[in-house]
Amino acid sequence: MRLVLMRHAQAADGSPDHSRRLSQRGRDQAKERGRQLAQAQFDLALVSDAARTMETFLTLGLDVPEVRYEAELYFGSHHTIVDLVRTMPAELSTVLIIGHEPTVSHAASILAAQSQRVVEVRPGVSTSTAIVIDFDRWDGPGQITDIYRS
Repeated sequence: MRLVLMRHAQAADGSPDHSRRLSQRGRDQAKERGRQLAQAQFDLALVSDAARTMETFLTLGLDVPEVRYEAELYFGSHHTIVDLVRTMPAELSTVLIIGHEPTVSHAASILAAQSQRVVEVRPGVSTSTAIVIDFDRWDGPGQITDIYRS
């Protein structure tokens, strides 16, 4: 079982925060990340309903059979992501979650607390970072196996 936990690509300045779109750099970041993740066979994508996360997902260009835009990934805490992952159905083998900081790095730190690479995400992650965490079971400990950064 594999989770790709990703922070949205770089957003342009503006307000309200929820409506901010990607900057040109952010669109470039998302295209690059999409190339890196293209071989993954995602079963599900859970994406914050903020404009920049939805645009990040669309710009990745991935073929995902089920996509859900979730307000709780914008308004919630790292516990929201941890709870979503811990209760994933066993038939899902590869899941993408796109959210925000510091929620993404905090969730990764909890989900992969015993991983040697957790120190790479604890201080926070930059825009468009994707953390790959492998699990034997969704409710078990995870291991960070890769980190894609811009």
